[in-house]
Amino acid sequence: MEARIKLPSKISSITVDGFSICGYTDTEMNSGMTLLLCKRPNTAGIFKSGGAPATHETDLLKSTHRSDYSIDGIFLTGRSVFGLGIISGIYEWMKNNMKELKFDDNYIPIVPGAAIYDLSENDQIPDTSWAINALKSIGNDIHIGPYWGGTGATVSKYKENRKIKSGQGYYEISRGDIKVGVLVILNSLGDVYNFDGKNITGSELKSLKELSYKMDNGNIWQIFTRKLGFNTTIGAVITNAIISNSEANYIAESANFGFASRIW
Repeated sequence: MEARIKLPSKISSITVDGFSICGYTDTEMNSGMTLLLCKRPNTAGIFKSGGAPATHETDLLKSTHRSDYSIDGIFLTGRSVFGLGIISGIYEWMKNNMKELKFDDNYIPIVPGAAIYDLSENDQIPDTSWAINALKSIGNDIHIGPYWGGTGATVSKYKENRKIKSGQGYYEISRGDIKVGVLVILNSLGDVYNFDGKNITGSELKSLKELSYKMDNGNIWQIFTRKLGFNTTIGAVITNAIISNSEANYIAESANFGFASRIW
């Protein structure tokens, strides 16, 4: 049973220079996509973990590959590996609309992507219409909550027949002239805890203190009744700071530590 809790219904804005965003929500599939666009030149990095990550072109961001780490965007989508197929629609749009950068007289777009698993309700497969519809409204506003790539995201799935509606979020900070923004699609097996240690997903483990007690006493695993195979949390960190590829990889890894500190 999917728990319905009140989620924030608001729109946030990206103010980091050089970035824009768009997305599409497919209400029939209960899924969607988010596309973050960025101007070249830039530097991108990657940190990827998990038992079965569904990704596209992320190897291009590793320090062992090409010397130019500029990209044209990052797409985050639902429908697991089937959602990655929408990239052809993104490529077609970029080929027709972003011709200022060429490689051997042809424009070669670089758009790494990642997908969450949200196939538990239905197994419908998207097509390039997701990308076509999303790219009609490029701007700086992002829908917070169960929209775009976060439409089918859920959390707290470690008990059989339970999942709590989640979505996508964005947060931005600045220090002087430097800005940093974090876009996340939260689709975790576990619960989410705030900085005060309070469980904000509405499950029976009300706090990190209670969770810690159950771990210390060895009875935490009695709660788990579901196979651990329905979770993927993905995101992107953006900044106007001038960084190297190795630094970008380190920042991406640090963001993953942030996931581990809030999701249990």
